[in-house]
Amino acid sequence: MNLTDDAMLVDLRITAWSGRRYDRQASDHVAASHDAASSAGRYNKLLLPKAAFAALTATISDARKTHYAQTLPWDDKGARLLTVANYDHYVRLFHGVRERMVRERTRFIEDYDSNVDEARLNLGKLFRVEDYPSKEALIGKFSVRYRITPVPDADHFMARLASDDTERVKRDIEAHNAERLGEAITDLYRRLAEAVDRVSERLREDDEGKPLVFRDSMIENIRELVDIVPRLNIFDDHGLAALCDQVKRKIASADPAALRPSPGFDPALRQQVKRDADDLAQQFAGYFGSFPQPEREVA
Repeated sequence: MNLTDDAMLVDLRITAWSGRRYDRQASDHVAASHDAASSAGRYNKLLLPKAAFAALTATISDARKTHYAQTLPWDDKGARLLTVANYDHYVRLFHGVRERMVRERTRFIEDYDSNVDEARLNLGKLFRVEDYPSKEALIGKFSVRYRITPVPDADHFMARLASDDTERVKRDIEAHNAERLGEAITDLYRRLAEAVDRVSERLREDDEGKPLVFRDSMIENIRELVDIVPRLNIFDDHGLAALCDQVKRKIASADPAALRPSPGFDPALRQQVKRDADDLAQQFAGYFGSFPQPEREVA
């Protein structure tokens, strides 16, 4: 694996107008009416009905979920690792997300005047027309985009660094990258383990011996995961690949209708999938904590 050739860093950029506004006059009035200091609290107005933002908020939430599902953790500054193998899939999904954002933003702007009129009634004397951006300005206040940058390469930095410390700095960069890769591997194991644990939990019986509610989404989520993991397994981790294959064969292939009381219910299959999920959960438990983190060079 060559990290700089096989992966890239991607930053998710979301712009969203909150639709809230701090009202100093209202805050001062509340403080004065309660004999409190003006710094005791802040009154933030909701400029539009909450329902006006529901579709846009859901789109933004799905954008974040998609971004995290299709990438691996990298640093604490927002960048995540996107493998070359998963690049086309990521771009295709985000094209859909951005199209949805444009549609919902258009609807939001179309309904803007009526929502402002409703806010005028809700806010009463707190309503101020100058709090509201124009429709033209709203276009730039809602967006979902991403930025691609290369993974830092130690040799690239060394070519620019005129110092006797070059080897130590190079080792430090490489150690940083190795540590992050270790965290990325663990993240993939964790995702699969948590999904298997959820299936195992929902295949239990209640205190009266009746099967717990089991929804189609449990299996659908597993199927999505076993599709994603091979494209993110940049490290060619054979243990991860083997476990992913087992999850695919033993759990993802099951018909969710056969796992719950329904016309297609199959008690024997439910018991088998439960046993397989429990066995896989034990296998995953053996992997956590087994990824040694490289020691970093101390300055």
